Amino acid sequence: MNNIFELMRKYNCEEIYFKYDSGTKLRAIIAINSTKRGEMCSGGVRLRNYKNEDAALWDAFNLSLAMTQKCAAINANVGGGKAVIWNSKKEKTPKLITSFAKFMCKLDGRFRTAVDLGMDFEDGNIIKKNCPYIEGLPKKYGGLGTEGDTTAQGVIRAMKIGAEYLFGTKSLKDKTIAIQGLGNVGGYMVEFLTKEAAKLIVTDIDKKVIASIKKKYPKVMVAPPSKIMNIKCDIFSPCAIGGILNSKTISSLRCQMICGSANNQLEVPDKDIERLEKKKILYLPDYIVNAGGIIQAIVEMNRGTKEEAIRNISVIEKNIKEILEKYKNSMKNTLTIANELVERRLK
Repeated sequence: MNNIFELMRKYNCEEIYFKYDSGTKLRAIIAINSTKRGEMCSGGVRLRNYKNEDAALWDAFNLSLAMTQKCAAINANVGGGKAVIWNSKKEKTPKLITSFAKFMCKLDGRFRTAVDLGMDFEDGNIIKKNCPYIEGLPKKYGGLGTEGDTTAQGVIRAMKIGAEYLFGTKSLKDKTIAIQGLGNVGGYMVEFLTKEAAKLIVTDIDKKVIASIKKKYPKVMVAPPSKIMNIKCDIFSPCAIGGILNSKTISSLRCQMICGSANNQLEVPDKDIERLEKKKILYLPDYIVNAGGIIQAIVEMNRGTKEEAIRNISVIEKNIKEILEKYKNSMKNTLTIANELVERRLK
């Protein structure tokens, strides 16, 4: 049995809530990591058929911590949280999503969400019908639209700052960029980076998604999911699941920079960042570069506009510039510098 309180101490998690529904087989966890910057916490909800309870808890704790870091990094008066649903896609039904929405609604707005991995806008609309605390839905459902394009734009702006640091120019023209995952963010990454005239190599576990991207962007090269991290490129952009940078995979990387939208890319952050340092790979901390989604969510909460959300992602550029300036003139790695920035703002 897990020692829940020890895990909460390890991840500085203030509150955690569990829900099991025997009728729908819903297994859900909501983690509220920190309310230091605000009693109301925000974070996405993802559905995934986790290997076991430990994996589900690891995701909830890590993702809620990442949301705290994102919110602090952008100086938002919002805390960090996350919801995970431990069910398979076959088990995902309107009744199961409704059950989750009613569970979330019992927190009375202390936790707000948006659809994440394994969830779609139809699921989000079901949540909204049963609980009003959700952002990032299409305009037809009363939202500002997907947060995926806003997140992608933030990642690319960070990527350009990193490119200027490494290559002396912000231009991504003719830079080879490998994108892992073509979901809600990765798909927009392809669209925007094509306009930047970058050379793209992409992968996704869904063959239909690959076929769609290839049809729309015929110049894009496709790699098998198992090979994408071994490909020689200028920039590797993880846009799928977390924990993919670890003791087994880092040694085979052939890139100069990592900048992507996936959360918790480093499996063991303290050790994996040092492994990247030894290979002289510049790592732009994920929770800094992928903050576009929470930026739009906060704008939507305040009844702002999509245009306002796009303007506000300039804070991502400012944060990356600050981190790289300190990185250039210190012996600290980029993750340590980013964590210190967050700690200052949490205080």
